[in-house]
Amino acid sequence: MTVDELPDFLKQHWPKIRQQLAEGACQPKPVLRMEIPKPDGRKRKLGIPTVLDRLIQQAIAQIMQEE
Repeated sequence: MTVDELPDFLKQHWPKIRQQLAEGACQPKPVLRMEIPKPDGRKRKLGIPTVLDRLIQQAIAQIMQEE
């Protein structure tokens, strides 16, 4: 899913996602593993979470930073 597709997805699925979060039953999806080249020729491993998981991570981070 792309960032542009997220609002429509949330309109349809938010009640279920919210319930899973409240119950502690929400499980993150596997990250996308990528390797990006470094200037010295080696590769750096990178893990990219799904758009939805990233949204949830950011929401939790914002709440925790308020304290």
